[in-house]
This record gives sequence, structure tokens and C-alpha cells, in this order.
Amino acid sequence: MFELADPIDLARLPGLSICETHGSRVYLSGDRAYKLRKPVHFAFLDQSTVEQRERFARVEVELNRELAPSTYLGVRPATVEGRVEPVVEMRRFDEADTLACRLADGRVDPGMLERLGQRVAAFHLGATTQPGGGAATLLAAVHRNVAELAAELGEGLSAGELWRVARPLEAAALRQTATLDERAASGWWREGHGDLRADHVVFDEHGLQIVDRLEFDVGLRTHDVGDDLAFLLMDLESRGFRWAAEVVLGAYRDAGGDPGDPLLLATWAAQRALISTKVAMLRARQSPETHAAERARTLLAFAERLAWRTRPGRVYVVCGPPATGKSTLAETLSHRSGMRVVSSDIVRKRAQGLDPIEHAPAEAYSQARSAEVYRALGALAAEALATDDGVIVDATMGSLLMRGTFTDALHPAQQPVFVECRVPSVEAEHRARLRMRDATAVSDATPAIAARLAAAWEPLDEVAAAKHLVVRTDAPIGEVADEIERRLDAVALTADHLEDDLQTLEPPLSERPSASHQPPRPSNFTKASQ
Repeated sequence: MFELADPIDLARLPGLSICETHGSRVYLSGDRAYKLRKPVHFAFLDQSTVEQRERFARVEVELNRELAPSTYLGVRPATVEGRVEPVVEMRRFDEADTLACRLADGRVDPGMLERLGQRVAAFHLGATTQPGGGAATLLAAVHRNVAELAAELGEGLSAGELWRVARPLEAAALRQTATLDERAASGWWREGHGDLRADHVVFDEHGLQIVDRLEFDVGLRTHDVGDDLAFLLMDLESRGFRWAAEVVLGAYRDAGGDPGDPLLLATWAAQRALISTKVAMLRARQSPETHAAERARTLLAFAERLAWRTRPGRVYVVCGPPATGKSTLAETLSHRSGMRVVSSDIVRKRAQGLDPIEHAPAEAYSQARSAEVYRALGALAAEALATDDGVIVDATMGSLLMRGTFTDALHPAQQPVFVECRVPSVEAEHRARLRMRDATAVSDATPAIAARLAAAWEPLDEVAAAKHLVVRTDAPIGEVADEIERRLDAVALTADHLEDDLQTLEPPLSERPSASHQPPRPSNFTKASQ
């Protein structure tokens, strides 16, 4: 029996418009929306029979009335292409009232986001606790999503790109095994929303409505509550609204929700970005003319940036003698991680009132001036840590004195990861000569200066082994970056003695009392995608 018995002819609806996803088609007419499921069968969704589609329709209405009571009206029979199909009838909301559109148009205030965080926290606190969860479950989910994405390898997705996200997520799950298992045992593994995104949050005359709770698989909507929330936080930041994610997260915590620490949230968010990548690829396969393929690539790059946040380090110093490829490597790591680069060359030139490509006089490189540069470099890195998730420092760092000057200005308790670049002397001389003919080069080091500084290089004996990576930068730069990431993930798993690098000068943005009152600011993702 249908709740709404009168059948409708979808093709004859007045003023009809249609929206599509990978699994459904929504018919919009007047103040109503009718959701028709497609007869599809994916690895994670089987809607191939009408009985399955009707069952999912009923479950959808029942589940969504908790978070959107005025939206879901019932299940009705409908005719489409000569057959009878079950459709979910909904009160139609204006797309302009979704959180995604409101943010894009600048029609969101912190109070709205605080109400959202409070509502999700209340929903999670009242949700049904389920058995299962823990690190093994997260690892299985990562492997499943990677396997499904591997089926899409080819145009638009390489094995290397996928592995650059999968490996740090595996390492993060294993590194946090005790915490994940403890949270599951404490009852935070609950039946949540499953598809909590900005498109599914509506602010209109009916108040706050959260729609499209995932209905077709209870397992896919059952997660750690922090994982469920991380989908929304990831979605907001991927759209360029990290400030909004911070407000929601702060309100969620204030309302009694426990989503886990920043490392856990980054792990879950990266996993959610992988899931969204997979969905976008499925959509692109169905409709190549859409922007889904471009969206998939954007999401995969974002997943990689989120995965970088799971690594045990927030300051990465790319160092070495001149002409060893420091700046090129620093920019490559910046592109992958979303972290900004602060450069000693730029700091030195600015202190002299020069443009980056202008040559500085010899006195700018005196020991006293260099100490000033490294002191300023440390202060800039500390400033970056106050607002960003990490920072990459590009500097020679050739002496114990200058390294100490930098770390003292950064903060004595902060332990950077030093990535030392090395190339054969012949290669360094060749690069230095080529650079002398490049009018856009920033470095002032001639072949003679490069050779002198390499000879005077003081080993980084004061740096702990787990914080010191030595790489040969005469290999292709992508391979060098891959090696660094691989070794960082290995260190994360083996160096249990490492201090928690999340405890730095200031608490993470999400834990600051003023987080809900911060004005909009561009995130690393926003800058990288512009």
C-alpha cells in the first residue's frame, strides 16, 4: 500500500524540470518534487528491481522525517515510460535555500551555521548505537573505496594519484588504532545521516531541514559520529568555505558532540573526499557532458591535501646547498599538500626592498643579515601555523647556528621535519650555470657560491633521525615527492616516541573559543583551485 494512493504521470506534470544524480532522477513541478530511483546496480547500491526501489522509497521517507519532517510527504505510484514506479513525494524547497547556494551567494551568517552544528550534535547524541567500528572497519572502508576507484583507472585517474591518498590513510588508521577502537567501544559508532553535505542542508520558511539521509544501506549510514560530521566539514571546505566548517565544528563541540581530534577528523574527511570522488566518476560515466569528471579530479586533489594533514608534522623545512632543487621540491610539496611556502630568498630580498628576481648585494648575505633573515623566517612560519594546517620552509639551513636561529623564532618546542636535498656536485654546478642565464631566477647563488656553501655544509646531527629525511633531487621531482611521502608515512607507523605535533603554538582552529566568530577567509584549498 502506498501512503499516497493517487498515481501521477511524471511526463505530464506542469512546468516540469528534472535533476539527476548517479542513482535517481528528481521531477520538479510547482511546490512538489518526486524522486524516482534509477534501475541501477553498483557495487554499493542495488536498485535493479522495482521491489528494491519501492523498499528504498519507504525507508527514505521514514528515515528523513526525523531531520526534515516538513519535507517528506510519502510514497506514491507514478507512471514513467509506460511502467508504474514508486516515487517519493516531497515538498519542494528552493535550491537557492540550500546551504551550498546560500554560501555561494553570501547569504549565510554564523548563527545559521551554529544552529546546524547544534542540530547535528543533538541528532548524533540521540542516534542508535551500533556494534562494530574501530580501526579495522576504517581500514576495510579505505580498501573498499580504493578498490572501487581502481576500476576507474585510466583517463583522468592514475594509480600513483590514488596511492598517494590511500597510503597515508592506511597509515593514519593504523597509527590511531587504539583511539578508533576506544571510540567504538565507548558508543560513538552510531546510525547517522550517511550523506551529510551542503546540498542537503536547507534554511527556508520551515526552518532548518536536513534532507537525503542515506536509506539504501544501514551500513553506509553507520559510522563514528565524527566520520558522519566530517562529510559535511569536507564538503564545505572543498567548496572554498573552510571558515563555515570551523563554525559548524565549534558549535557541534559546544553542544556536547565529540567528533574526535583534528587528526581523526582529517582522516575521516580524506576518506569522505575519496567517496565523493568515486561518486563523481560514476556520474561522469553516466553523463560525460556534465562537469562531474572535473569535479572528480578536484575532489581527488583535495583528498590528497586532507591526507597530508594526517601525517605527524606541521613544519617541513626543505633545505640543502644552493642548486639542489629545494625551491622546485618545496613548490611540488605545496601543490600536493595545500601548505604555503615561505622562502628565505624572498624574505632576504624583501628586507632589502628588492623584487624577488633582483640580485641582492653581497652584504645582504653577511652572518648578521642572514641571522635576521632566519629569525624572520621562523616568525613567518609561526604565523602560518596560527592559521593554516602546516607550512613548508624553503631555505639553505647550512649551519647549526642558522638552524637554531630559525627554530628559536619558530618556537623551541616545535620540531620541524627537515628534508635535506642532495645532488652530485657536477649536477649542482650545471644547475647553477643554467640559473645564471634565467632572468626570472630568485636565487643569487653562482656556481662558485654554490660550491663554497656545499663545502661548508654542517650536517644536521642535532636533528632526530625521524625528523630528518635525505633525498636525491636529481631524480624526477614527482618521484622525489613520492619518496618523501612514503617515508613520512613509514615514520608515522614506526616512531611511537614522536611527540604529538598537533600541540603547537596555538590550539587548532576548530578548538578555539572564537572559531564561530571568524570572518570568511580563503583556505589552502581555495587558493590552490583558483
